Amino acid sequence: MTKKEISEILGIDQNTIKNWERNRPELHKIVMSHFENEQVMPDLNDKEFLKKEINKAIDKLPQSRAKKFYHIIMAELSDFE
Repeated sequence: MTKKEISEILGIDQNTIKNWERNRPELHKIVMSHFENEQVMPDLNDKEFLKKEINKAIDKLPQSRAKKFYHIIMAELSDFE
């Protein structure tokens, strides 16, 4: 994605992004990496992708919260049996 496209999305002048690059390099890096990462769209129809993402999220939780989500997921799945 070009800086022009990004500036249009953000509603700012294209020179603002150029100024960030010179004067606020960390902000520029964050904004640009966000839009670079936006190019990769997850396939929400891929069950393996969904399972992997759910597992990564649960791995970050404390044990008590992980158990809570286990029970929530299992309760939702019981509707399909």
